[in-house]
Amino acid sequence: MLTFDKIRDLERVERQSKKLQKIPEDIPAQLKDYLKRKEKITEKSSTEINELENIKTTIKRFFELREGKIVSAVLDTVRTGLPPENMSKDEENLFYKLTNILKQYRESFFSELSREDDKPMYRVKKTTLQFIGPDMKNYKLTENDIVSIPPPLDELLLKEGVIERIEK
Repeated sequence: MLTFDKIRDLERVERQSKKLQKIPEDIPAQLKDYLKRKEKITEKSSTEINELENIKTTIKRFFELREGKIVSAVLDTVRTGLPPENMSKDEENLFYKLTNILKQYRESFFSELSREDDKPMYRVKKTTLQFIGPDMKNYKLTENDIVSIPPPLDELLLKEGVIERIEK
């Protein structure tokens, strides 16, 4: 059964360590029970009222410490592949959701950086009327525009002298 001192010890140990500390799996239920017991006392002395407020603050700090360590561990895991230890089931769930989101973001970011735009670019030499290409898209080319045109339409327009390839 939790006591005021045990809760303060949990928070103190968590604060003093850089890594997540081992906690009982049912800590949320134990904290809830403790708070219920304290709130049930009908005639509270000023000491008990003060203790209740202090314990709520301590629980909040404890939660925020663990939360910060989990977010930090997500960054470390995405970079190194090594997950942390001593997480509760709920914390693991949060950790893996955040890890997956961050991995997807990083993959997207770095794949976009490494992707080369290998689409050729063309300068329009002659203005055309609007037409439908083989890809079923509408095209209207205006002289001196710079455009990207998909094959095989680009080959036809090059042959007809409507466009010229430009070097990047």
